[in-house]
Amino acid sequence: DGGIASYVEYLNRNRTAVHSEPIFITGERDNVQVEVCFQYFDGYSERLFSFVNNINTREGGSHVAGFRAALTKCINRYASDDVVPKNLREKMGGDDVREGLTCVISVRVPNPQFEGQTKSKLGNSEVKSIVETVCNEKLGAYLEQNPGVARAILGKVVEAARARDAAR
Repeated sequence: DGGIASYVEYLNRNRTAVHSEPIFITGERDNVQVEVCFQYFDGYSERLFSFVNNINTREGGSHVAGFRAALTKCINRYASDDVVPKNLREKMGGDDVREGLTCVISVRVPNPQFEGQTKSKLGNSEVKSIVETVCNEKLGAYLEQNPGVARAILGKVVEAARARDAAR
């Protein structure tokens, strides 16, 4: 779907991207459809927009937790590979991985359960593992097949980890 990919490009239009093409991941499991698109830029904030059945989940929820877990895991797994020199192998946390990230997550869930006062947070716990599994597989493969993009992202994440370490 070019929809969320062009949305990510639009959101990053006035920023300097770390890698030229947004990364688009899609998959389905147990009737849950997952679409994630993200791109890193040279800033420090995280901009994440999440949707369930086209409803904006401003407070995130299990689908966002699943993506964040997979992203951190994939980048750390790639970092511990032979491609990365030893001095860059410090364990990078979720905050480092999310720095400078623009992301749109969209899931279709047959029976969504929303939480919170404004019903803007997805509560279905099974969706976390579905999103995490889809993203782990697809992002892992993407990073392997696109080492240039992987290195660019890794450089950004390592820089964030070093800055956080220096601030301590």
